[in-house]
Amino acid sequence: MKTAPPSWLPGVGADPEALIKEARRRQHRRYMAVGLAIVVVLAGAAGITASVTGPGGHAPSRPGPRLLPTTGGTSAVSARSAMPRFFADAVTTGEGNGSLEVRASASGRLVAQEEHVAGVYGLAATGADSFVIALQVGDGCAAQLYRVQLSGQGRPGALSPLGPELRGQVWSLAAGAGGGIIGYAVSGCAKGDPGYLGILDTRTGRSRQWSDVNLGGVSPGNVAISGALSMSASGGLLAFTGWDVAGDGRFTSQVVRVLSTTAPAGTVAERSHVVLSRGVSSPELTVASLSPSGAFFYLCTQTGSRTGRVTDVFRYRTSTGEFLGDLASLRGTPTQMSSSMALDTTGRFLLVPYSLHPARLPLLKVAAINITTRAVTTLTIPLPATAGMDQETGMNAAW
Repeated sequence: MKTAPPSWLPGVGADPEALIKEARRRQHRRYMAVGLAIVVVLAGAAGITASVTGPGGHAPSRPGPRLLPTTGGTSAVSARSAMPRFFADAVTTGEGNGSLEVRASASGRLVAQEEHVAGVYGLAATGADSFVIALQVGDGCAAQLYRVQLSGQGRPGALSPLGPELRGQVWSLAAGAGGGIIGYAVSGCAKGDPGYLGILDTRTGRSRQWSDVNLGGVSPGNVAISGALSMSASGGLLAFTGWDVAGDGRFTSQVVRVLSTTAPAGTVAERSHVVLSRGVSSPELTVASLSPSGAFFYLCTQTGSRTGRVTDVFRYRTSTGEFLGDLASLRGTPTQMSSSMALDTTGRFLLVPYSLHPARLPLLKVAAINITTRAVTTLTIPLPATAGMDQETGMNAAW
């Protein structure tokens, strides 16, 4: 018997089961019609490579994981052509966060680097070629949000301030309602200072906050955040991975939590809901991304060893935590990275930085995943030797 979505889950429209059944039929037709191939593209001058593999990141000769139902109504070919032209990123380094960069989605080629927009501590897409970023204000412990629009050639335009300054250090941003609602995770200025989750409605200027969030061990709280924030397209729901924390500071479980942005003020533990819970041991629940409707979410997990780290991407139903299928399995170097994952605003493509080779000239691998066909385009991006990359670094990305 079908049950209604829980009262805390806003904005979920059509019956998910009916959508999934129809999507499975569409996937079967697409899968029979579309052949899989391997394409290698070299950008010799930039030292960038892009390769396309079959479903789940496997070569066509290898069977991939169980197929996911699709969600779009277009053909696989049109969905592939709808990949965003550019993505924005900020490389995180041992010395701090880098400057705003723009890259071509098809190859990873660097299109623009705004050196004067340095120290990007938050990044989220607000629409086609439009982003919101957080920059530190002066030498103090405060941040300002800005909107930036790309030109047709991928060049960032002028920064437009959004809302008042935020007290503290921004750890992550998320956006919904076409940039009308911005979500943020902010830590305190010194160890022991409180951290919080908040939203800003840019249309009204009103904000809302939820307290007692542990961020990087700086701000104490009974809920700790491990991955980037994610927001549904309507702006009605926030999601994140993290840990539940005991009174003595011990992590008791890994969780995926969701929070209605209309919830009254209070602590994150009180106002959010656990939709998935696992033990504190490996695999790590590293980052979650909500679908545009908020009806389901994608989850990255990582399993590490001395020979490499495997990043798996799965899909779950938000209302129940039901497992819906595997999307990709990505094998990288054993170097641990900070976790990020970005779903484009159409909900058809995922961007997952998953491997960092800490050589003299570091190489970063980023997977661009077509959710409809499950084809994985692997972008191999050389980073400057002066970037100071180490095992605690990675890339924040949005498209």
